[in-house]
Amino acid sequence: MTCLKQPLNDYKVILLIVYVLFSVRSFALPSLQFYSAQETTNQVTSSTITDAKQNTVPSKKVALTIAEPKLSPYDELMKHLSLAEQYAAENKFELAYLEKEAYRKKYRLFRKAKRKEMIATLTETFDIDEKNTVNEQLKSKNQLKILRVAEIKQQQQDQRDHFIWIIAVAIVFILLFFKQLKVRQKLIKLARVDVLTGLANRTTLFEHGQQLVEKYNVEAFDFSVLLLDLDYFKRINDDYGHQVGDQVLITIAELINETMRTRDILARLGGEEFVALLPFADANKAKAIAMRINEKIGEYDFSAMGVKGNITLSIGVASMEAESNNFDDVLHGADLAMYQAKKQGRNQVISYQNIATKQERRGN
Repeated sequence: MTCLKQPLNDYKVILLIVYVLFSVRSFALPSLQFYSAQETTNQVTSSTITDAKQNTVPSKKVALTIAEPKLSPYDELMKHLSLAEQYAAENKFELAYLEKEAYRKKYRLFRKAKRKEMIATLTETFDIDEKNTVNEQLKSKNQLKILRVAEIKQQQQDQRDHFIWIIAVAIVFILLFFKQLKVRQKLIKLARVDVLTGLANRTTLFEHGQQLVEKYNVEAFDFSVLLLDLDYFKRINDDYGHQVGDQVLITIAELINETMRTRDILARLGGEEFVALLPFADANKAKAIAMRINEKIGEYDFSAMGVKGNITLSIGVASMEAESNNFDDVLHGADLAMYQAKKQGRNQVISYQNIATKQERRGN
């Protein structure tokens, strides 16, 4: 049995060696061919160098050193593979196995290095792409910020423009309002003031007169009325013209107003007639005021206007009586007194209490 087992073991070893040889040959045949060609080239080079050495002169010694080129990792792999095939062909299986193991170890290292290099390349590419993406995002954000800033500036400019327009419109409306108010006040003043002399007009005269009568009926204070009429005013208009006549009326109004008290009211009744309302003045005080007015008008020089001679007034005075109920009654009494002053020669002051109560109103 021992003799039978020994041939079987040898047979297994032989089969294993044959299998290894075929696997090594099939795995590294291309590299071995490359290595054989390289070895043949090296042998030719070596023989050439040997022949050259033999043909050189013995007295001269030449040292040749050939630096082997540094092989790349792939060439190192191919070198081990070629050596393994060569040793296997020369039946040096142990050396072939060692070269094959060296090839496998370096191949694994080579693959790891290649994998690392590929990963590094991919990582670098990914980082570049990621950086490019981040840069594009930053550019987009910057553009959005620029657009947003421009939009905000435009909105602010629009708001300023709108504010300016609102202020301008408000100013226009305010100016129009004040202009309208001024026009309204002017219209009100025109409705209550005589245009020529600037005194209170007929409407204002009757309003104030009625108010004073009602106040008299409540408080029972003295109240008198003067009715003043220019003498021969028609002659002035005929001789000097209406423009001079208007200037005379303006001057007469100023002179009368200067003589009046601050509480008194002077108004133009119409034409050349003026009315003065004298609150807190009885008949005697009112007559004294009327005489001062007549004196001032009589002393004034109208020659600067081209009027020759003096201008006089006929003045009628009427005081409030207990039986009077309205302003028209008082004004009617002053009118009757003024008419009596005209009849007595003009340039006079006549009190209504001194004439007949049934005297008719003046005619033409």
